[in-house]
Order: sequence, then structure tokens, then C-alpha cells
Amino acid sequence: MNFLEDLEELNTVMHNAYLVVTKKKTLDTLYKDLDVSEKEYFTLPFNFNDPNSVLDMLIDHYSDMEDYKKCAELINMRNVQEH
Repeated sequence: MNFLEDLEELNTVMHNAYLVVTKKKTLDTLYKDLDVSEKEYFTLPFNFNDPNSVLDMLIDHYSDMEDYKKCAELINMRNVQEH
């Protein structure tokens, strides 16, 4: 793999995590939607047992990508969890 392929894979993994965390897709649906060749490498970048670290990682990622709409949505979710 080269740098651009690694970056594309990271973006895909983070997007998949975003979809699950925001409940836009379930893990089952996400997995079923993959091509057969993608199922062998399907990963998520963190442990879903620690929701705050998941949200922080996604917020950092989308902030770096300058996708502030997703950042705002994730920050709102984190704020709701803290209360």
C-alpha cells in the first residue's frame, strides 16, 4: 500500500465508525453492504465500549478533514452523553 491508499482506507474506516456511532447504520447493515473482497479487511478503529474516546477520535478526524458539520453533530452527541 502507498500513502494515498492508506489515507483512503483510514477515511473509510472512520466513516464506517461515524455511521455506526450516529446510528445511521448498524454494524450488521454496514457489514452486509460490503463487497466480498472488503469483508476480509473490515475494521473499526477503536473499542466501542468507551463512547467518549470514540467520539473524541471521530471529532479529531473530522476536524482535520474540515468537515465541521460532522464535528458539530459528534460534539452534540458527546455533550448529551456527559449530562
